[in-house]
Amino acid sequence: MTSSSKYRSRMIANTVIDLSISYQRENLLARGLGLEHLRELLVRLARPLLRQAASLAYGGRWKESEDNFTFDLLRLISAEQEDNSLGGPDTNLSIGRLVSHCPWPEYLEVTPRIEAQWINCCRIVRVTQQDAGIGAPDQVPDGEAGNGSDRAVFNSALTLSAMRRLAMDGMTIDLPGLASPEFVPPIMARVVLGGKTTGFHGFLPGIFEEALVALERRRPLYVLGGFGGAAEVLAGALLARGPDRPQALVLDALRAGNPGLDRLIGLATRFALPAGGRASAEALDALFALVDKARGNLPAVLNTGLDEIETREMLTTCDVSRAVQLVRKGLTATLGLGALAE
Repeated sequence: MTSSSKYRSRMIANTVIDLSISYQRENLLARGLGLEHLRELLVRLARPLLRQAASLAYGGRWKESEDNFTFDLLRLISAEQEDNSLGGPDTNLSIGRLVSHCPWPEYLEVTPRIEAQWINCCRIVRVTQQDAGIGAPDQVPDGEAGNGSDRAVFNSALTLSAMRRLAMDGMTIDLPGLASPEFVPPIMARVVLGGKTTGFHGFLPGIFEEALVALERRRPLYVLGGFGGAAEVLAGALLARGPDRPQALVLDALRAGNPGLDRLIGLATRFALPAGGRASAEALDALFALVDKARGNLPAVLNTGLDEIETREMLTTCDVSRAVQLVRKGLTATLGLGALAE
């Protein structure tokens, strides 16, 4: 992977934990919860990890909005760094940072000014069309990224999927003027909450695809299904009994309310998929195979570090405090972290 950025941030901690958390307003309101509860959960998960020098991966965009927690995490990291420099009892802590994996063309909105502003808190990792395995003749010029052409839409989906794979595998970035490339460590565990099942932009809902690559690589996966969204759908599929395939994991049901997905499925029959790329049907089949396997032993397949009862509770609880406790306990067990107290 190459980067044209002239900015280089400090080395990223080797332990990277992904927080795939998105705000689904109606789902939360139905549970008597709001955006402030989601922010509380995010901070209570993130702060103790940062204080143990773990870095956080989050794939939000770089525009302020109520459903994007990028800037909440940046402000938290900045505050932790400031507290750490004031001479208090925790002065010698090494504070983790944010790793922001950005696929083409989303990274085009990240200006050098934005990157320089947050350089001490964040490493922006641009995943290009080339990184996704798209050959030069099929790459879309940056200036045509938003024209809505079939190739631009298809390449955007391919790069989004590639970003999710590469984030789990780790990446190297060639930097101008430096002999050795920078290594971006792989995501070692993933927490998923919320997420869209309609109106998504890739070959699968983001939570589904992120869960798929985590399960394939046997990374700890914490599905907080009690807060609704795609995570609730996935949790329900994991908790179902017998071999039946839930409608939510059937391609025809998924495409029914998603005209964008229907378009992508058609494009996948016209354009060649690069090495490692999977269209919706293949990816959904792979996800269901792992879900079906997990039904027989949830703690082992999800690699939660929790027992059976705790894992089932993690999949269903809508109590913020309990969800935080369970994820912390699991991460402590699976990643060998110290006690994750606030």
